[in-house]
Amino acid sequence: MLTVVAVAPKDFARWAEHIDRLFAESGRNGQPLFSPFEWSPYAASPERQNRFGSSLLVPIRDANWMRAWCVQDADGHIVGHLDLSGSSVPSENHRMMLGIGCEPAFRRQGIGTMLMRYAIDFAVANSIEWIDLCVFGDNAPAIALYERFGFIESGRRPDRFRLLGRRVEDVMMTLHVSLTPARHSMPTG
Repeated sequence: MLTVVAVAPKDFARWAEHIDRLFAESGRNGQPLFSPFEWSPYAASPERQNRFGSSLLVPIRDANWMRAWCVQDADGHIVGHLDLSGSSVPSENHRMMLGIGCEPAFRRQGIGTMLMRYAIDFAVANSIEWIDLCVFGDNAPAIALYERFGFIESGRRPDRFRLLGRRVEDVMMTLHVSLTPARHSMPTG
């Protein structure tokens, strides 16, 4: 059974292990490219651990806040994640960035759909009007998921990354969230 749980600073090691596994599959074994890194910078980085932990504690609407959830299997292994973050620019606090990922063995099981609903409900509960994200141009499954939720393309950056010998286009997408009651009980803050 899969469950969604909020991530706390103490969860960094498990989070980093998940990100390492996920990034190791980007552009390999028939998977589309989805990570801007050819290796994962997470597990071996105390700086990232400190930034991760402190950003989870920043109040929403303050600069550089972050909230995250993970999808765990019955043994407590993280197999998917959602991270939402605010900008360092105060005049942009009506928007948030979305990051989402699911390990290959757990794809096509509704995890992405469930996490997207969490993101939208969080935005509604916290009066955040826009959700922004970036996705690689050839990641058709991810783009299809975002479009199902109403995201529209807001721009493209050709040749933004060079990964595994390829030039990768970055697509920016956005969703204007209508401020209607949330579908699920989603904690604020």
